[in-house]
Amino acid sequence: MKINGYSDNLRPTPISNPAIQRSAQEVTQVPAAKPVKSDSVQISDEARRLNAEQKDSFNPERVAELRQKVLSGAYNTLDVVDQVARRILTRGDL
Repeated sequence: MKINGYSDNLRPTPISNPAIQRSAQEVTQVPAAKPVKSDSVQISDEARRLNAEQKDSFNPERVAELRQKVLSGAYNTLDVVDQVARRILTRGDL
């Protein structure tokens, strides 16, 4: 009984097609075509305005305070996890 080129003793049968028996040195590969880059981004005037407003409200002291809270584990509570999960569900971010 043969299944996909194997006999009953599970040893492969010799390949009789000489085109398939070429050595690895004889095989040439066609270089892959480079993908065409076509992505682009357009930022609206409204987005630019919002970005400018956010830059004005950046507060390094507040960032340092929040960083310290994160590092100290202040947000590692079930209450915080529950609030975050509820906000994700209500905003539809999933």
